[in-house]
Amino acid sequence: MSLRKMILALVCAAALSVARASALHTPMPTDHVFGVVEAHYRPEMAAELGVSWERILFPWEVFQPNGPEDFNAGFIGGDYLANGRQIVGLVKGVPGWATESGQFNDVPRGITLPHNDPNNVFGAFMTRLVSHFAPLGVHHWIILNEPDIRPGEGTVEFLGDVDDYYHVLKTAYLAAKAVDPTAHIQIAGMTWWYDVNSGRAPYLRRLLHVINSDPDAAANNYYFDGVSLHIYFTTSSVYNIISANRDILNRFGLGHKQVWLVEFNASPRRDPATPVNAPFMVSLEQQADFIVQASASALAAGANRLAVYRLYDNEFVPGVTEPWGLVRQDGSTRPAFQAYQQIIHRLNGATDIQRFSSRAATLITAAYPDSTLYLLWNDTFNGGQFLISAADISEAQVADAVGSAQSVPVTADSGEPLLVIDAPPAEKIDRPEVVVAGAVRLLVLPGGMRPVQFRAANGRVRGMN
Repeated sequence: MSLRKMILALVCAAALSVARASALHTPMPTDHVFGVVEAHYRPEMAAELGVSWERILFPWEVFQPNGPEDFNAGFIGGDYLANGRQIVGLVKGVPGWATESGQFNDVPRGITLPHNDPNNVFGAFMTRLVSHFAPLGVHHWIILNEPDIRPGEGTVEFLGDVDDYYHVLKTAYLAAKAVDPTAHIQIAGMTWWYDVNSGRAPYLRRLLHVINSDPDAAANNYYFDGVSLHIYFTTSSVYNIISANRDILNRFGLGHKQVWLVEFNASPRRDPATPVNAPFMVSLEQQADFIVQASASALAAGANRLAVYRLYDNEFVPGVTEPWGLVRQDGSTRPAFQAYQQIIHRLNGATDIQRFSSRAATLITAAYPDSTLYLLWNDTFNGGQFLISAADISEAQVADAVGSAQSVPVTADSGEPLLVIDAPPAEKIDRPEVVVAGAVRLLVLPGGMRPVQFRAANGRVRGMN
């Protein structure tokens, strides 16, 4: 992810900060929910983390650097495939030889031809790629990366327009399914904000209009199994962007398609061990809070899978490289590692996730057979308190993003037995709006959902559910 992309994302963050007093009920997926980008760099730490899938790169220009006769599959070694995690391959990087212009990442030559026409060079590549890796257990593919970023806006990874990408997606889907009927095809990861900033309709909406014009699309599952999203930094944007994409799918009658948050994180530029001088100076603590907030918000919004970008700071250059990893280059973990580990542990096995939002705070609940998980945070720069009905208990263990807990006693606040939990304000960094929301508060209480309120610093109390 480029610096410019991150800047653009945060500039518009407030635009999607919608306070909702409603909830979305979502069945908790049970298989391959929590993942990470490129776990193979630190497989033992990925196992400790508890992720069940990883995204790795399958660069076309590396497989076939000189022409269609090449097929250098050896760089995807057995160590990539032998760790028990499901592999999701990101196919990207159109080699110059495969385009009419000779330019890297331009439209593949012959892309409008049938997928099995030898002059459709991308169809030939996908056929060979899937034929090779399906017997090795790779059945999930993301087709290209961030096609919504246009020239002059940032790093362009596909020069073609929406019509061109439709042909790429169609070719990939038909070629993959022809040799591996179990293949799962995801639309390229989309950023959302580049379209917003440029006044364009969302990429997914424009793409689905094109696909719908194909008379054979319905008979071929509309040439995709799911959509992929990239969301960074801003807590409030996660639920809203995923919900917006879900709404687009529903409008086209495709609400059954999967939605994957395949990249999310907040780079901790104030990590004392790996500082970088750049805008949006997120701290280690904020990164950990964002991981929890984004994970819970995404699942509440209906995301089927999540993957943190990324597990490990490989090829890291101190003072130059962005510190994205849950694990630093020296092998030490950032607090975000423990945060993601905790959320994986806590949310695996939950049967229902609900999100509630007032104008000042967010509550996400997850149901267990005999108890309820409460995740709470403050969405403002002003402090407050969460009030939870607690007539049947005497205290509760309240944890932060990394799992450090303290006992909070029940008090007779205003004559009613309540848990009174502090709601720290969001830290104001170098933006006028809230970027990462306030510190997470997490607790598990017996029984079903209890009434929760937020008391602002001025004493005003609002119900949250």
